[in-house]
Amino acid sequence: MPNVPIKLNRLLPLVLVAAAWPLPLLAQSARPDSAQAQPAVVRIPKSTPTPMAIPTPGAARSAIALGERTRRVQLKAEIIPTVVIVDDAASFLDAIGHWTPELRFPVLVDDGSVGSADNIARFVRAFQPTEVVRYQAAGAAEGWNPSAASIERTLAKVWGAESANIEAMKKAWAGHAHEPPGIVVANEKDSAWTAAIALAAARGQFLIWIDDTQAPRDLHKLWPADDAAKLDKFLQDNCAKTGLAWSDLGDSLDSVTLCGAFPNTIEVGPKDVRSLTDRIGRLRIDGPARWAWSGQIFGNASEAAYRAMCPLFLSSDEAWLFDTYPKSPPWSDYSLAQAKAALSAAYKSALTETPGASASTWREKTQRPLAAGLLFVNSKGNSDFFELESGYGYCGDIPMLLKPAALHMIHSWSLQFPGSRDTLGGRWLERGVYLYYGSVNEPTLAAFTPCPRVAELLMQNAVFAGAVRRDGGPSWRLTVLGDPLATVTPGGIGARSSKALPLEGVKPLKAEAAELARKGDFAGAIRAFVLAGDEEMAVKLASALLRDRPAAATQAVAKASIPALARAGRTADVVGMFKAANFKPDDKSTDASILRDFLWSVTASSMRSRISPPETGTLELLKENLRSEQLDQDLIELGAAWAQVFDFAAARGMIESVAARQTEPHLRKKAQRAVEEMSKGRR
Repeated sequence: MPNVPIKLNRLLPLVLVAAAWPLPLLAQSARPDSAQAQPAVVRIPKSTPTPMAIPTPGAARSAIALGERTRRVQLKAEIIPTVVIVDDAASFLDAIGHWTPELRFPVLVDDGSVGSADNIARFVRAFQPTEVVRYQAAGAAEGWNPSAASIERTLAKVWGAESANIEAMKKAWAGHAHEPPGIVVANEKDSAWTAAIALAAARGQFLIWIDDTQAPRDLHKLWPADDAAKLDKFLQDNCAKTGLAWSDLGDSLDSVTLCGAFPNTIEVGPKDVRSLTDRIGRLRIDGPARWAWSGQIFGNASEAAYRAMCPLFLSSDEAWLFDTYPKSPPWSDYSLAQAKAALSAAYKSALTETPGASASTWREKTQRPLAAGLLFVNSKGNSDFFELESGYGYCGDIPMLLKPAALHMIHSWSLQFPGSRDTLGGRWLERGVYLYYGSVNEPTLAAFTPCPRVAELLMQNAVFAGAVRRDGGPSWRLTVLGDPLATVTPGGIGARSSKALPLEGVKPLKAEAAELARKGDFAGAIRAFVLAGDEEMAVKLASALLRDRPAAATQAVAKASIPALARAGRTADVVGMFKAANFKPDDKSTDASILRDFLWSVTASSMRSRISPPETGTLELLKENLRSEQLDQDLIELGAAWAQVFDFAAARGMIESVAARQTEPHLRKKAQRAVEEMSKGRR
């Protein structure tokens, strides 16, 4: 914490709060002494009383019943095992329009970015398609954005309705013996409309449109609670217009899917905030009555489509659990060992727990990308660091995910700014998490439902949003990002179909890759191989270029190949491609930032090795690609390796030179902290 004087009248409420709350109930704790860089800010929890996580049998039964409804709809639809990739909005909408209640296929958006390619490749590895194709609808125009009317026509087409008005949709649904489980809320100007149409069409839900006056498209804005209440009342009124029961859990309309960058945090009063998704779906902000479970999907068209397609088409039987909490009350109530036992009938689970859940263990366990589809993490900390049994983890320590995953994270502040990759939540989402339960502020431990209970409900096919939520109290600071109707238990996806893909003019990605390679478009060829799920060919081509045609290893080739090379463990090739890419230190683009994480990830083992540290060229490369969001931690690790290769004086000189060139105060402070830590290590 900053060393500033605190007036007694400000300190007294905190003292009273500390006396009223047992310290172990806080989901963040004071920092122990550590050889790592100390996090810059530790926030003191506000004195707002904490709602306890009260089990409500009725709510649990409703969550299970809703999950069963959702799974029945999914199991009715056969799945064509082809992944369709589109580049434009018109083609996405046209492809979705070829779904029916009995037959569908995944559709993903490739926007050309590194993150988009990573998400698509991640989805393909999990889905295991027989083919991946690219599709462009006839007459698709670049830059065209759909209107609400065109999206509604697609929804009506999927279900064979005359139009998307309430009565026409109800008639069409009745013909399929279908009852809509909820509503999807979207703004036609927001790029998350891709998730809105996918989830409305696949799950058979009403689409409700809002505009910027009803909810600003400003994800990190602190939104007045009264405005959120008006939005909820608007949604209630629209539910009432359907003529279906909506006002209680366990009736017809039990979910609200918010598709847009609406503020994820609402402000009840000064320094008192709540999550938007725990306010929407409640009759009152200060009461326990919930009429629906809510979840939020935001992001660009590619990200939103990915986050919608994952729960519709993927099933995983692998779980990964990491528990830093002691085995004494109240922490033991959240035991991930007990959660693992609850999951054991359906999941192969890997558990790390205390003693031994240290920073070094975390890095050892996450050195290779995780393949699990369900993650549980118990830790403490702030938005930009997480405390382990000993030591700290930072944004760059969030593991690479081999496949898409759902995440339950007990931690403070991880989703305070979910749209920022400089936070834990933003980095988890960037890594491929499509479903996430976490906190927007300090919730305290007691606000979370005990993990064993969450696992039990998930195993009973409860919807994720209902399984994780506490009930019996007012809205609070925990949010659900993703489809609130998602279930994660294996076996909830329809059977694979042998029917032909109902799209004309599709082009297989592997054929496209081969054609691009023949033409000398190596970046395009490598990207196509990655999207097609043939990373072996992508790695072979990239390695051959580095070896035989280094001039062809352009920055575009590096962007396309570095993630695949890193996943294959080709450290030398990653370093070679990064040198060829020649990213400038001031390149703050998302693509460059993602690739820097891959560089630091593949060199991590050698950086910490006392036997075979990196060569000098790699050290220089890392020095030019320090990550500003964790500049202090990167400099400390680099300094230790530098001292191994050269000597302590050279390492300190290197860090001081980096510190001297920082122009922003917060970066100068981080760099100076690294200098101080190096000095401590020397003493």
